[in-house]
Amino acid sequence: MTNSSTQATRVPCDNPSSARRAIVIGAGMAGLLAAHRLAGHFDEVWLVERDALPDAPGPRAGVPQGHYVHQLLMRGQRTLEALFPDLGQTLLDAGAVPLDWYRSVRWFGAAGWMPPAGEGFVTWSTSRGLLEFAVRQRVLAEGRVRVLTGYEVTGLRFDAAPERVCGVAIRRRAGRSSGHAGDATTVPAAFVVDASGRNSHAPSWLRAMGLDAVRETVVDARVGYASRLYAVPKRSIWRDWQALVVHGRPPECLRSGTIFPIEGNRWIVTLTGAGGDYPPGDDDGFLAFAHSLRVPTLHEAIAHAEPVSPIRQFRRTENRLRHFDEMARWPAGFAVLGDAACSFNPVYGQGMTIAALSAVALDAHLHALRRASDVPGGLALQRALAQVARRAWIFATGVDLRQTGTRGAEHWRAQLMQRYVELLLGLAVDDAAIYRRFLRVMHMVEPPAALFVPTVAARVAWRLASQHVALTFAPRRSASRYPRDLASVKKNGRK
Repeated sequence: MTNSSTQATRVPCDNPSSARRAIVIGAGMAGLLAAHRLAGHFDEVWLVERDALPDAPGPRAGVPQGHYVHQLLMRGQRTLEALFPDLGQTLLDAGAVPLDWYRSVRWFGAAGWMPPAGEGFVTWSTSRGLLEFAVRQRVLAEGRVRVLTGYEVTGLRFDAAPERVCGVAIRRRAGRSSGHAGDATTVPAAFVVDASGRNSHAPSWLRAMGLDAVRETVVDARVGYASRLYAVPKRSIWRDWQALVVHGRPPECLRSGTIFPIEGNRWIVTLTGAGGDYPPGDDDGFLAFAHSLRVPTLHEAIAHAEPVSPIRQFRRTENRLRHFDEMARWPAGFAVLGDAACSFNPVYGQGMTIAALSAVALDAHLHALRRASDVPGGLALQRALAQVARRAWIFATGVDLRQTGTRGAEHWRAQLMQRYVELLLGLAVDDAAIYRRFLRVMHMVEPPAALFVPTVAARVAWRLASQHVALTFAPRRSASRYPRDLASVKKNGRK
């Protein structure tokens, strides 16, 4: 059988059974939210998912990163609340923790501890499994949406004359009992959305249709995670936080760690190392890595806490942007969104928010087409989806470029943003107003331009000038001393 990454077959687009059907590839967060919005425009929406979906909240095979900290940004939370008004209460009833980023999250950044910043910036702190399960329940409750589990999409079906996608070829995956995959079956549709994640075959499917190769940009800081669940210990007199973030300081220290509360009175603890300095998967190594962070707070919190899960490791964390919006030609009836189009290092928590915003952009596109009586999909939609992800891409890759030391004309915006943010956070250590402003931009509630208002930009410029003067007149360190200091940093993991 033809390989699933290259198959594309021509079929007529006038099948009456497909006129009001949409197909979504992948039933993760991006696919679920896309299906939810498509249900308002099509008579039936099929979700085609490779894996079995659990009947209760929990991680699943198709989302290996689900074992790690998943913080939904405030912009994403507000978008989900608009789509599902009762979602927040359902999550809280299931044990999700209301978390105030101004008051209850203690953050040690490159320049030191961020200050308490008041109160009122509250998000849900929950596992990815619970959040996705609650969203899936609501999407599948819509009578027009059905899910087809245990099937994989092996290729697109299209009509070359109008350059239009008309459906997909699917086959049942090999089961544990039979060990044999099923034969491919064609499912016609008026619109196909690829939300299959990082492993999307969309670039090769488009090539099989005779379209140009898709340009990709990859920023890989060689980041790895190790994560574990702990029972939350009884509150002690020294712990004044609900969640803890300890960042490294590249290039000297590339190790970080986080603790966030989730349902079941548990902590999810994730340790992160960049540049191939991966946190270990054994008990002693996990604790030793935590002890090597720049401050001892995280290690002290878990040293005597009770683990309630094994240690999980994950290392596929590269940022990957597929420039579908640059294509000279694009077939009608097809769209790619979510991680299939732009995937981020999961540590920045942007993926689910971008998925929600992409679903909103898709809905707006379909409403506009309803007035124009045109075929959905096309370059206009891909460009709108690319615009949704652009700011998040610059924010995320700036940090990872700093950790890799990569330079180049292609990344100048991200590098400039990261240098500016480093200086800004240096000011935020002593200024709660600047810290609040940064959090609102990080959570995508305000645009990055909010960091560049004249009063803030002037202070950042003054700090940069002051540092330049200090470096100019500082005594030079001897060549023999520096390697010993650097070795000490790498050995102790703190600086």
